[in-house]
Amino acid sequence: MNTVSAKSNIYLLSTDNDLVNREAYKQAFGTFQEQHSESFEEDTGHHSLELASIHQSECVLLDQHLPDTAVLSEQAENVSKPNIPAAMQTELIDALREQREQQMLLEKTVALEQLREAEAKYRTLVEQIPVITYIASLETPVKLLYVSPQISQLGFPADDWLAEPQGLLKRVHPDDLAATIEAYTYTYEHHVPLRCEYRLTKHDGQSRWFLDKAIVVRNEAGESMFLQGVLVDITKDKEIEQELSYYRQRLEEMVCNRTEQLEKQCVILKSANASLGATLGKLKRANTKVRNSERRFRLLLDATSEGIVGFDADGHCSFVNRAALIMLGYAEKDLLGQDILSTIDQPNTDDFTLPIEALVHSNLSQGLASELCLTSFKRKDGHSFPVEYSFYPVEPERLIDNAVLVFLDMTASHAQIQSLEYQASHDPLTGLVNRTAFEQRLSRVLESAQSDHSQHALCYLDLDHFKCVNDICGHAAGDELLRRLSGVLTSKLRQRDTLARLGGDEFALLLEHTTLNQARNIAHELCESLRNFCFTWEDTDFSISTSIGLAIVTRNVRDAGEFLNNADSACYRAKKKGRNRVDVFIPDNIKHLDQFVRRNS
Repeated sequence: MNTVSAKSNIYLLSTDNDLVNREAYKQAFGTFQEQHSESFEEDTGHHSLELASIHQSECVLLDQHLPDTAVLSEQAENVSKPNIPAAMQTELIDALREQREQQMLLEKTVALEQLREAEAKYRTLVEQIPVITYIASLETPVKLLYVSPQISQLGFPADDWLAEPQGLLKRVHPDDLAATIEAYTYTYEHHVPLRCEYRLTKHDGQSRWFLDKAIVVRNEAGESMFLQGVLVDITKDKEIEQELSYYRQRLEEMVCNRTEQLEKQCVILKSANASLGATLGKLKRANTKVRNSERRFRLLLDATSEGIVGFDADGHCSFVNRAALIMLGYAEKDLLGQDILSTIDQPNTDDFTLPIEALVHSNLSQGLASELCLTSFKRKDGHSFPVEYSFYPVEPERLIDNAVLVFLDMTASHAQIQSLEYQASHDPLTGLVNRTAFEQRLSRVLESAQSDHSQHALCYLDLDHFKCVNDICGHAAGDELLRRLSGVLTSKLRQRDTLARLGGDEFALLLEHTTLNQARNIAHELCESLRNFCFTWEDTDFSISTSIGLAIVTRNVRDAGEFLNNADSACYRAKKKGRNRVDVFIPDNIKHLDQFVRRNS
């Protein structure tokens, strides 16, 4: 009821059972405030007359549609002031109702227009983003109420999806269906957000991976209305994940293969192999912890002492680890994108092996990995170094478009091998060729002589009275004497001649492409050189001489052993004739009895 002014003297009473109408009357009566009017409200005719009697109302406005309008006349006789004017509100009500309906219609029209504009903006936004947007019913599980046009990328129009009772589940890959249903069931039961990954089968039978993220939309009262979500195509991410998994598996295989190879290395590299095997073992164990980290994957490759280089089918470098950069002397930026094989290959003109670039392309074209190979690589400064290398094709999705080259610097190993080879073929005391190596070289010379009928000579040298030096001054003096005599003999030889210590104080000299007269002159010159040599040890002087037996290649010489025996026989005769002389082996003059007596003396 409105507040009454103290000066008002007009009392009006409105009777209507519609609260909206009564509010409309109040607004209309408010326009007569300058007439000192006062208004009252009531919702039934009976109470209205009672209120009119109490307040002595000047006028009563009645709604003809009130339920008790028919009995108002009877009740009016009992009111103290029965002559109160009463007016029916039909026309006013109709006018106000019509005005209200027009206002409501206008407001509804504006609201609908605003809703259409908002819906158009929302639809435009949804249809432009690179994801699939959908709305699903909560009353009928997985039934789609709306899906954006981007769904057509799967080969089916949007109407087909809306008509399908199973919604998205109809096209979920069979391998992912159980997990997807479980995720949807949990969301529908608990009205919680949805997040799952699954494959949807396209019209052509191929599958695409999608990330499904959805939330339950609620009204202002908190009631669940529908499920709204987006489908994000993550196929590329899945392919990258599979490719990384392939590389990790390939690396594990490479590490295992390399570990097995290192275990078969020679005795010289055992200590180094043990250290490398331990490092590879640590890297292999650590690999399980870095499967999902590209940064740690790079650290794994950088930690190995082997050089690892990745390149594509055209030979362009796509990856190089730290060990390879150190060995080659390059910075990473100098090699990435470059033709790595032609950059590091050092052509070897001394043999007939294929260049590494041709070998790699030949094997990769057949999808073959290489065995361990030896070659030389070229550093940035132009110097070359020996390497042991192998390479493996990379076959993502059965298409060979990349390869991995693994190599190891063999400089130290070659030096050790050469040192061992030298020790195996040379006398440790004098540095001359030893008996084994000398006999091998002698065999090769005899084989060539049989094919080209070339002439060669062999001298067998035995020092005279060497035992006296050992007996008087000791073996140290004898060793020093042998070293000095080796230097004297070597200084008198030609470049193609081979001097060897056979053992003790016995030496052998191979004179290749030499006639008998030339060989005899050389032998006499050696005798003369030793005759003029004086050896002093702790104030004791010794004169040294030698007996030399000389033999030449003949048709009867079958092997190196026989050739040495011939020269040895001639040397024995030189000693027997008085030492310090040269004797020539003549086949007709050899007596087997003399050889037997000398061997057993």
